[in-house]
Amino acid sequence: MTISQALIKAYAKLLVPPINSAHLDAELLLSFVLGKPREYILVHPDLELSQSQILKFNKFIAQRAKNIPLAYLTHVKEFYGRPFYVDQRVLVPRPETEMMVEEVRSKKLEVRSNTAMVDVGTGSGCIIITLAKELENLKSKINPPAGGLKFIATDISKDALTLARKNARIHGVDKKIKFLHGNLLEPLFLKIKNYKIKNFIIIANLPYLTPAEIKQSSTIKHEPRLALAAGSNGLKYYRQLAVQLRQFNIKHPNIPVSLFCEIDPAQNKKIKKIFSFAKSVIIKKDLAGQNRIAVVEL
Repeated sequence: MTISQALIKAYAKLLVPPINSAHLDAELLLSFVLGKPREYILVHPDLELSQSQILKFNKFIAQRAKNIPLAYLTHVKEFYGRPFYVDQRVLVPRPETEMMVEEVRSKKLEVRSNTAMVDVGTGSGCIIITLAKELENLKSKINPPAGGLKFIATDISKDALTLARKNARIHGVDKKIKFLHGNLLEPLFLKIKNYKIKNFIIIANLPYLTPAEIKQSSTIKHEPRLALAAGSNGLKYYRQLAVQLRQFNIKHPNIPVSLFCEIDPAQNKKIKKIFSFAKSVIIKKDLAGQNRIAVVEL
């Protein structure tokens, strides 16, 4: 069987039930099996495949036809131009989440001594690792450079933290990021005296789906529920985070906090109400014009 023949059969299998990216997915899976770039299989349609390659490819296609995310099959998902290892322990990084990185980067960071950048619910670690890479030269520009940026990530899932540490090693920032186990900001607040933090930049891409929204998606059901479900109205964890931040703000009123949250587009009014104790709450729209990021200043 040639590459062309294998792809034609794969397309048919992925179109029932319909997978919008059937052609692309089939090509990416075959390139993964062959260990070649996608361009290679497109310019070698008559190349004969071995029996073992055909069997492996067909197995992947059968799994993809069941709506198992492509990233769980190849164990790779690109985020902000970098490859990240993923599996069923973590949520597959979404393209819209890259906006979080953009928002933090565009903020005129007044990086003082002992500024902490904290990724709450880090999952694969894609956000904090990307920021550590993108901002790694910032410390050298600080005058004076003492202290600089501290990168911290928290997650309630030990499995997710194990995977995030793996990604940090892959990208060479495992020595720069401190990974803490616990619920939201609790593990950080328990050790705050050790870090002597004077300024917080917090990034939170927390679960915000309702049970109904999860049920309606054929793909999401294969991802970890812990990283998706957020109570009956999708706001359970943002309410918890707001309580933690309000208590922190009362105890440490002189420590500035900037919070960047990814939200469901329909949650903007409720998010503003949840963080009504803050100095300001601004909702930013994504490229599709949907409410996507809440920027909270304490």
